[in-house]
Amino acid sequence: MPQVSLSLKARLALITTALAAVLGTGIVLASLYYAHDDLRAALQDQQDSIVKLASDQLDTAMEDRVTLLSHVAPQLAGELSRPGAELRLLLERRIPVPGAFNAFMLADAQGRVLARDGVQVSIADRDYFREAARTLEPVITPPIRARINGATGVLVAVPIVSKQGEFLGVLGGWLDLSSANFLVEITHNRLGTTGFYCLVSGGRMPVYVRHPDPAKATQPARALGDTCGVDDHSGRVEFLSPARPLISRYLMESTGWELVAVLPAQEAFAPLHAMQVRFLALALLSLAVVALLIWLTVRHLLTPLTRLHQVVSDSARDLAAYEKLPAQQRDEIGDLARAFGQLMRDVRERREQLDLSERQLRAVTDTLPALLAFIGPDERYVFNNLAYERTFGITVQALRGMTVREVIGDTRYARARPFLQKALAGSAVTFETEENDPDYRCMETSLRPEWSADGSHVVGVHVHVQDVTQRKLETLRLSRISRLDHLTQLLNRNAFEALLQAAMARSREDGRLMALLYLDMDRFKAVNDFHGHITGDLLLQAFGRRLQRCVRERDTVARLGGDEFAVVLEDIGGAANAQRIAQAIVHSVSRRFFIDGVFADVDVSIGVALYKGAPMPDQELMRQADALLYRAKAAGRGRFEMGPPELLDS
Repeated sequence: MPQVSLSLKARLALITTALAAVLGTGIVLASLYYAHDDLRAALQDQQDSIVKLASDQLDTAMEDRVTLLSHVAPQLAGELSRPGAELRLLLERRIPVPGAFNAFMLADAQGRVLARDGVQVSIADRDYFREAARTLEPVITPPIRARINGATGVLVAVPIVSKQGEFLGVLGGWLDLSSANFLVEITHNRLGTTGFYCLVSGGRMPVYVRHPDPAKATQPARALGDTCGVDDHSGRVEFLSPARPLISRYLMESTGWELVAVLPAQEAFAPLHAMQVRFLALALLSLAVVALLIWLTVRHLLTPLTRLHQVVSDSARDLAAYEKLPAQQRDEIGDLARAFGQLMRDVRERREQLDLSERQLRAVTDTLPALLAFIGPDERYVFNNLAYERTFGITVQALRGMTVREVIGDTRYARARPFLQKALAGSAVTFETEENDPDYRCMETSLRPEWSADGSHVVGVHVHVQDVTQRKLETLRLSRISRLDHLTQLLNRNAFEALLQAAMARSREDGRLMALLYLDMDRFKAVNDFHGHITGDLLLQAFGRRLQRCVRERDTVARLGGDEFAVVLEDIGGAANAQRIAQAIVHSVSRRFFIDGVFADVDVSIGVALYKGAPMPDQELMRQADALLYRAKAAGRGRFEMGPPELLDS
């Protein structure tokens, strides 16, 4: 998924807008919060006033009915003995039915109710009857079920008392909760459009006297803080999305009942919600306008920075791009632009100096036959002289950036890699590589690490490769010369002694038989004195050639000095092979030499010392061979002697 990168202007605009949005949102939310609180308090006061007025009206209506019954009750004190029909007729004329009550009830002191149909009903067990008889005061009941017809209603009971203060009975006015009366009308009144009232009785077991939901009438209610059954909890963000309704309560003085008014939050705070919607829409519009103004302002303020950014980007390709910067204002961006311009001037000057130095360096290095280069830590070429192009056929420009492996090939890189890694680790290294395809070549490579300015790590390696083939060949030639006899081109004494030591060491390791032959030419001095040194030298050369023809190609032949020679025979198998070679030498030398028009007759005496891994120094073996040589001379010359005796049968 591609990453989206915002410009500095966009980021500044977004951050500033976000901060303004956070601050503005905080102010808006705080305003809405306090507006909600103030509106709730105002609505609560208004609703409390309405509930108090309704409660006062109920109290007045209830007190009027109590007063009515209290005025009629004393008039019945002397009439209770009259027939029931007459009493009922009397009450019907004095008690407005259904104007004040839905019905009335009259009971004597024993609780017997005067019934129209003649059915006797007793209310002596009713709490209100007992209370009226005990206190001789009016009693208003909670909702009760009538025993005469089973209807539910409220009874206003007034005691009938004689002049002597004797309890004579009870006169009651019945308010049927299923018929029209002032208690029923209270639940039909609406508070606003969706608000409603409920009436809760007092006492230890309060119930709903009236409730907008008929199913809840006469059902138990809360003694304190009843809410008519609605949820009275606040929402999570109450001031933005009100959920708690407005609830007002007022206690009736006449009955001790509580009138409760409920106005749902949706209706109560509808004006505030409409205002909030308009306010939030205006706030969002204002925020968008502020964001646009901020972006335009930031864009205007950062225009010089935008130009500076473009110049900095162009400077990666054009060091003179800084000259396109216009006159800078006196602020931080202007200071930055001036500093950048000065920096680019310094960079351009240093680049020009560096280019000049590189041209001067190339003027020197490109004339050298040696390969000169600088390699970075990643083993890629940073600098090369022209010799690389001549050697590898790759232009200097194309070669720069290539790896060492890519330039010199896998085979050469495998040989050079350990030395290169050592140089990159911080050690100077010099090594030689030899090749024979098609001709012998020897290259000497020097690797010198370049350290960082603080000396903490290697930043690259200087490479110097030169062709040392001629020097190597000369060294090999001089080495061979130092090992050969100048006259016969055989090994000299020094080379012979070194080879003898090595041969004896191999014999000790392998347990194989070897032989050392010491040879001396008989009558050489007479030829040298009679025919001259030149003839003598030619005779020595001819003797050396015959000697080489008599031995194996792997055997060592040396001239020890004068007319003394030596032969080292390795891995001869048995003493008989050494004897055969010695006889061949004697026979070959016994034939007349023809030297520069002159015949020369010489013989050779040979001492053959056998050796098979015994702990013996090379000087001791040489003394044995020398002793055997002189024994052969003493025995008549032109012959050979072998020893030691214990190895003759091997």
